[in-house]
Amino acid sequence: MWLLAVGLAVAACLPAAAAQAGGEGFEALLKQGFELHKQARFAEALAVLERARRLEPGDYFANLLLGIDLLRLGRPAEAVTRLRAASRANSEDETAEDYLGEAEAGLGHYALAVEAYQRANQRGKGSEEALKAWAGFALERFHDIGAGLRASEPGMAAARRLAAATTSGAKAVCAGPIAGLERRLAAAGEAAAAAEEGYQLSVCYALEAGKAAEQLQVSAADPAGVDRLRGDVLLRLKEDASGAAAEYRAALQLRPGDPALLERLAEAQLAAGDGEGARQSAQAALAADPHRREALRTLASLAMSNREYEQALPWLRQLAREAPGDRSVQVELGRALAQTGEAAEALHWLGPALTAGYPDEKGALHALVARQLHKLGRDVEAAKAEAEARRLSDAFQAKAAQPEHEKPDAHQ
Repeated sequence: MWLLAVGLAVAACLPAAAAQAGGEGFEALLKQGFELHKQARFAEALAVLERARRLEPGDYFANLLLGIDLLRLGRPAEAVTRLRAASRANSEDETAEDYLGEAEAGLGHYALAVEAYQRANQRGKGSEEALKAWAGFALERFHDIGAGLRASEPGMAAARRLAAATTSGAKAVCAGPIAGLERRLAAAGEAAAAAEEGYQLSVCYALEAGKAAEQLQVSAADPAGVDRLRGDVLLRLKEDASGAAAEYRAALQLRPGDPALLERLAEAQLAAGDGEGARQSAQAALAADPHRREALRTLASLAMSNREYEQALPWLRQLAREAPGDRSVQVELGRALAQTGEAAEALHWLGPALTAGYPDEKGALHALVARQLHKLGRDVEAAKAEAEARRLSDAFQAKAAQPEHEKPDAHQ
């Protein structure tokens, strides 16, 4: 997720807030913490701001800055506590709710994230910052849900319907509030039910992102933010990576060195086949902010595709720490470890991901697990993994040989 830094707003309001706090110690700590925050020295800022917060536990800016810095350090669970406190301290300001939405999304609490972004829009009366934050979240959820849909057969059918719906401009029918749909998706057990909920949610998010983009196009005072959003729409909804890269470059002309823009440019360059450009952009993003997950993912993807497994390991290990629920990262880390001879650790990542339902349609991952088990002398377990790999491979080949009109989703 992306949000503009609060920078000027905090700087403008800080003297008044400090004066009201009535303590020179608190004011000095808050100023020092804010200066460190502006320099992206988040770990140092954290220690100083926590000292300030102990002096004034309910202060809006102390809690807000702590929440933002915890987010940037990859600690969203702790950030939620501080951002909720900031939101309570100033019930009219939208900023804490915007960042709270980012934190909840980082924890996979998507219904809570939706509600936070909606509160931000209500408080800000549809302000430019709130609209950009909401549209950015909507586009990322559209992307992530689409990736999840492609992990099952019913989901693939829904993904094809979704592609047609977003192209034709179809609208969701009787879907209900988006937060409610998120809760239904989280509770959906069967693949078919999850696919239908995911389809409706994706259409809703596409519509919301489109509406926000139209509003910003007319009235936005931040041209770089509009370029960024246009790029996101092209990359996420239209799958136009080259067009998206052009929009991100335009935004970077106005906002040089912005790590969020560099991260997204790297993703677009990778999708457009510009591997070296993607590498440079991702490295520049991480130099500015070492916790940019998509930049890490881009570098890992480049290394894996070039079979540079040793180089991929640091990126994948960091991703696994910062996104502990991401099964695709766990599988890629397991694959890299297997290629570098670390059989035991490879199984540590591959086994749980497959047990949790990570798709292995052709049986290749089970075959990889079997090879690692053989290396460790666990031949009985390896034989079971080999049998499952053969079963999956046979099922895939039989399905591929089936006439198109006889396949289960041919009429979807």
